[in-house]
Amino acid sequence: MGEEARIRDAFSAQSAVRRHLEAQYGADKIKNIKFTRVWYSTGARMDVWEVEGDITVKKGLIGKEVRHFKFQIDPITGNIIGFEG
Repeated sequence: MGEEARIRDAFSAQSAVRRHLEAQYGADKIKNIKFTRVWYSTGARMDVWEVEGDITVKKGLIGKEVRHFKFQIDPITGNIIGFEG
């Protein structure tokens, strides 16, 4: 990823997480993605965007599962550098 992948704002960070979740679960299996917190953290080694939220995933014909997630995104490359959930 080049300079075009730079994460400049909260919306861009949410979009990067949405793309990652769709690749992980499949866009057709995701019922809802709710972002609860998005913030920029400065650190001694590097700065990161942090994104938290909940995803509702289809399970079977009528079932669903809600999972909490937290991602850390490199603001320069747009790569996911850490996640929980």
